[in-house]
Amino acid sequence: MGQMALGYGSEFHLLRWTGRHRNKFDSKIKKLLNVDNIFWLDFDFGKDENNPDKELVGLSFLEHEPNYSTVLSKWKVEWPQKGNSMNWDLVGYTIQNEIKTWILIEAKAHIGELKQSSGATEEGGLSKIDKALAKVADNNGISISESKPWTKNHYQLANRIYVLDLLKRCGIKAKLVNIYFIGDMISKSRKSPQVKDTWIMEVNKMKQYLNVEKSNSIDITDLYLDVDK
Repeated sequence: MGQMALGYGSEFHLLRWTGRHRNKFDSKIKKLLNVDNIFWLDFDFGKDENNPDKELVGLSFLEHEPNYSTVLSKWKVEWPQKGNSMNWDLVGYTIQNEIKTWILIEAKAHIGELKQSSGATEEGGLSKIDKALAKVADNNGISISESKPWTKNHYQLANRIYVLDLLKRCGIKAKLVNIYFIGDMISKSRKSPQVKDTWIMEVNKMKQYLNVEKSNSIDITDLYLDVDK
């Protein structure tokens, strides 16, 4: 979690929507997921004076789940425990008919945020990551192209898909909601879509790269939010 920009960037816009426009934000998420309640988890407090709050990391949000130890043990076997883990922009859950479903939020404000590589080395667990992602693809009937490895270009979405698959295998329901902010600040280094169609085109490219655009077994939903409306 880097230092939050003032007035622009996905972290700023998400904080603004969830802090100053919470009712409208919750209404949009409820409508998107067809649920009637949402409970958001708080962030942790940090010790860095520039970043006094800490995002929820890895699988820590599951610590009160009855089978947390089972999930954690599988994760430690399948996924490297060195380096950076998954940092979640927002985590919550909904309860429908006494069944809990986790809601994992990722927010983006410019196209560059879609294109990330793992940065892992063989010593840092790259082969373990490749094996885990290959297992996810196989579980969901997806083929990974040798020319389009999941550890390149769109690795963040790939490792979030891994988490969804892991939770499903452990009997925990979860949905990933990708939020794309429309109308963020434009600069030479930031290509921020000003219309929804631009985002849709880039998101489709990402899903096509990962070969998940037609998958019905991966629970991913996209939400497009205007920064000023």
